[in-house]
Amino acid sequence: MQKFPGMETPETLESGVIDPMSTRQYSEEKANVVPVYTDESDVAIVTWNLLPGQENESHMHPYGAHVFVILEGEGIYIKNQPGTPECKEFPIKAGDTVNIPRGLVHGIRNTGDKPLSYFAVTTTAGGEYQRVVDGVVHTY
Repeated sequence: MQKFPGMETPETLESGVIDPMSTRQYSEEKANVVPVYTDESDVAIVTWNLLPGQENESHMHPYGAHVFVILEGEGIYIKNQPGTPECKEFPIKAGDTVNIPRGLVHGIRNTGDKPLSYFAVTTTAGGEYQRVVDGVVHTY
């Protein structure tokens, strides 16, 4: 995965210790993603920050698997494509982890009345980092 501005890399990561709570940065305009770390090969870490009502829209990654650690707040994890019989919604809250296999459509919505933040660890298994939203492929 390519490096985004502000991301640490193996060369710049001094101690290897990251405080995910320090990456909570919210925006009134839209869900805010904060770049944290990449090895520029097959792993990346970002923090998603959602105010009440905001969401990380449903999408999938053909090469990327995720682990989300919910840092604060509560909301809904959307599993599978919305509008299909397979779609299910699961409540999430601070302290939960969400495990998302490659190729699975997923999203997160803040349904609470407080900010929701989650630390997302993504692996690409050596493939390109792609985000597919409603059939449109975005490669990073």
